[in-house]
Amino acid sequence: MADAAVWSSVAILALAGFAHGVFGFGFAMIATPLLALFLDYRMAVLLAAVPVLLMAPSWLLAHRRQWSACAIPASLLPAVAAGALCGVALQIGLPQRVSLLLLAALLAISVLTPWALSRWRVPAISSPTRAAAVFGGLAGATESALNVGAPFMLIYGALARFNRIEQLTALNLCFALAKTIQVGLIYATGAPPASPWALAFGTLASGACYYLGNRVANRFSEARFRRLLRYFLMIMVGALVVRAALP
Repeated sequence: MADAAVWSSVAILALAGFAHGVFGFGFAMIATPLLALFLDYRMAVLLAAVPVLLMAPSWLLAHRRQWSACAIPASLLPAVAAGALCGVALQIGLPQRVSLLLLAALLAISVLTPWALSRWRVPAISSPTRAAAVFGGLAGATESALNVGAPFMLIYGALARFNRIEQLTALNLCFALAKTIQVGLIYATGAPPASPWALAFGTLASGACYYLGNRVANRFSEARFRRLLRYFLMIMVGALVVRAALP
């Protein structure tokens, strides 16, 4: 990686880390598509995966008194683990162009899902345990293959009528488990030649900005962030399609 690519990667990871610290989600949806615009896709996934491996457990530890009382079905984590194993196989086997298009499609789903859920009143699911297995598997697979598992967790949380802390707990449990499996298998099967400086500085910068964001979390509007994130993702969908079309 050239110096410009290294420092651009560090800046992106720092920005995404701050947003994740403030709002409890959003890191991978910001970092992965931006990195994928100028890096090899597998390298972009790895650079964005390692910081989440540290952030998600940190969030769970910091909020342990709140999430320990959450009604998260026991079937969720085994499903996430099974999905994550499949996701790593997909990440290794898929051509970069296909991965970029799948990421674009998943980001489009991320934009359309909140709009659809707010427009149509969806009835609560009758079997949260069975639904957790389905959506947990999908979230684990997409989190591991594409670094974006949040859409399926958000859909499940809406159907299960999760409150905010339950939703964030489900998200960070998914991130923590899927990332452990993903990063472990990436290194076991041969990691892409990512710059150790980019990985080290990016992880440190994102961690520091995550901590800073967590300290000032109450000073920012989550509704405004969600709106800005939606516009950002719409731009990224178009940019990824163009990137996939280039030779």
